[in-house]
Amino acid sequence: MDRRKAFQRISLLLGGMALAPELMAKALADSSASVAAAPPDRLLLLNEMAETIIPETDTPGAKAANVGEFIIHAVETCLPADRRRAFYDGLDRAEAACVSKFGQSFAVCNDNQKTSFFSELEKQPAAEAGMPSFFTALKMLVLHGYFTSEIGATQALNYDPVPGGWVADMVINDQTKAWTPMF
Repeated sequence: MDRRKAFQRISLLLGGMALAPELMAKALADSSASVAAAPPDRLLLLNEMAETIIPETDTPGAKAANVGEFIIHAVETCLPADRRRAFYDGLDRAEAACVSKFGQSFAVCNDNQKTSFFSELEKQPAAEAGMPSFFTALKMLVLHGYFTSEIGATQALNYDPVPGGWVADMVINDQTKAWTPMF
């Protein structure tokens, strides 16, 4: 390979890296079309699963942050077709397993049933080598959706609109929240 082609490829690579965050932000900006196309029971199920992972306590939970909508939009716009299908197949299998175990949908189970079901689901291995299990993928999406939402970044985390200097003697205790530069 000559230097000209090498420089062209490096330029293309660097340009792609510079544009990727902007394209991702555009893809995640308007979720209304992908959420409207999703079945309502899927949104309900994802909201209940997200709320089980991050429940409402002294801060709002995942439902209040619309994490279910975020998950649907992120899966529809950011995952390739095979990964999207694998995620939804995992969601359907999880719902079927819950109905088989408790005789009802995950969405109507009580908190103890949801927690015990998630404990079992967490132990299941990934369907494909090199891919996360459904539960791992769900947890990653829930955490990402919640902590990048306005509610998660400003109420669950400690929001600092203008990060300041280092405070060497800052008191940190059990009540100290993690920091976020979001919003």
